[in-house]
Amino acid sequence: MRLICGILRLDGMPAAAGELNAMADAMTAPGLRPAIDTRLDGALGLAVLDFTGTQDGLYVRDGWILAADARLDRAGTEPGAAIVAAAERHGLDFPDRLDGDFAVALWRSDRAELLLGRDFIGVRPLVWTWQPGRWFAFASLPKGLHGSGLAADDLDPGAIGAKLSQIYFSAPDSGFAEIAYLQAGHSLTIRAGDAMPPRPHRAYRPDPAMVGRWNGSSAEAAETLRHLVETAVTARLPASGRVACHLSGGLDSSAVTVLAAREMRLRGGRILALSMTSPAVMGPAELDEKPLIAAILAQEQDVEKEVFDYLLPMPGLPQEPDWPGSILGDFDEQMSAAAARFGAERILSGVGGDEGASYNGANLYARLLRDGQIRALWREVPARARNDGVSLSRAVRDRLLWPLLPAVLRHRILRWRGRPRPLDSRHGIARYLNPGLLDRVAQRRMSPVLQENSPEERVCAFAEHHIPSRCTYYAIVAARHGLAVSFPLLDRRVVDFMLSLPAHMFLADGQSRQPFRRAMRGILPEPVRLERNKLGLSDDRFIRYADRKAELLSMLDTLRAAPAPLVTEIFDLDAIRAGVAELPEPEQASTFIRTRPGQLVGGNPTWLPLMAVQHLMVAWHINATATPVEDPR
Repeated sequence: MRLICGILRLDGMPAAAGELNAMADAMTAPGLRPAIDTRLDGALGLAVLDFTGTQDGLYVRDGWILAADARLDRAGTEPGAAIVAAAERHGLDFPDRLDGDFAVALWRSDRAELLLGRDFIGVRPLVWTWQPGRWFAFASLPKGLHGSGLAADDLDPGAIGAKLSQIYFSAPDSGFAEIAYLQAGHSLTIRAGDAMPPRPHRAYRPDPAMVGRWNGSSAEAAETLRHLVETAVTARLPASGRVACHLSGGLDSSAVTVLAAREMRLRGGRILALSMTSPAVMGPAELDEKPLIAAILAQEQDVEKEVFDYLLPMPGLPQEPDWPGSILGDFDEQMSAAAARFGAERILSGVGGDEGASYNGANLYARLLRDGQIRALWREVPARARNDGVSLSRAVRDRLLWPLLPAVLRHRILRWRGRPRPLDSRHGIARYLNPGLLDRVAQRRMSPVLQENSPEERVCAFAEHHIPSRCTYYAIVAARHGLAVSFPLLDRRVVDFMLSLPAHMFLADGQSRQPFRRAMRGILPEPVRLERNKLGLSDDRFIRYADRKAELLSMLDTLRAAPAPLVTEIFDLDAIRAGVAELPEPEQASTFIRTRPGQLVGGNPTWLPLMAVQHLMVAWHINATATPVEDPR
């Protein structure tokens, strides 16, 4: 893994080594000792922190100075030369002309011009700050900026509210008022004399007109996808040594783990599977992931494993300094630490598979009807009914009629059933925010509302949605242990191919997530390849939080007695208390969890009380770290 940072002075002063060292120190976790390469060139200072032991630092050639955190595919030459060549030839569009994982900064001394760029899916993080008349600074991690004093660590209430409502940050939001992410697939340029802040440029922009234009057969699609996924996994593995993989028992992580295990076996290396499970078996047996994980490990017997019980987040736990609103030391942190102990330099993850290789678009059957794919619909709806064990009329109702209802009517029915939209200010998660904040939160929606599975919506899933934020989070956690994370199922070639497939190819054999399931024949054990449901952790958290309901309510009452101004600016503490109070009494909690896939007894919206607890945790941390206001007396 590598991290990068730099500063461009805007006040006529030369950059100083102390500024680079402060950023490097802020980004270096305790116990890590990266090799640091720095370069000063007038107003510009650049640095690379290398945690791999290879002593790779800055790339200097032909008037360019390059700081790169990069793993490139099909570069055809050394990464530094490939990046510089792309920048020379394509300018601001260069991120769209490179395949791989990268966050880079290029300085052209003769032009006094700094150019930043980030890969199309946001695998490698990069943030920046612009202080008018003083400096423009960037770093791989937010603490490189706020920890060095180059930007304040003041929270952005609108960004925090949006994250709480949709789990991930939107677009450039970092959670800090003075720090922005360079968005995935973007570039920006700034010169030493610029008086205005830089305007990021979108380099990656798939053409919706090319979506769904592939003309091959289903068998050819599965064969092509299999080859692309195998290539993507192989490209991300070390030539020898050790690698770690997330393994949840689902389609995506299981495929990555098996393919990595087989290739590392040929290379004489070792692989560690990292799994996180619920401490107890929740719901019906068909929702338990443990047998699926066991099936993978039984098939690939030389794969080593570490299993972690889900850590229940509670108010008062330390918070992640680079990702406001998340706890420090959760299971993702534990898995990264285990990978580092194992001696791995990187973690391969199946994250993003639902949007990439194993695309799982919503309401695909209705899409077939809209597209006039009657023959495919005639074949697949009865097959889905048989596969789900429901009547044909039930399948038609759920798979066709419901998605075709007007959106307004669907939302009203869902609210009546206790499943409101998250940003519904009266009934959804947004009820826990200060009403005065809701307009700012709504403006930060991840993407416009588009017709499901339309070409525009499918492109938007990569260009405008939550995947970059999710990938960034994993990168931040792993960086604390000197590791990089990569996501084979979000490989650019895989994504481009999946975008090219027409919607009817995502359904076959009475199941969705095709042609991936067909492509994984002979790779995944059949119970994993054909599995339709995964447990998740909502039921487990629901019961465990119900056990601590009295404690949570007591903490809320303490918070409500003396909240910091920023807490009341962001949260509606009375609404949060009402949400926590909706948790059942401990002895009743088990009657509200799943009894079969897709069903909650009584229609109870278990996610709303869970979100109330999440809001409490963030509010508690903000209150605990708020600067006390001096008594004017």
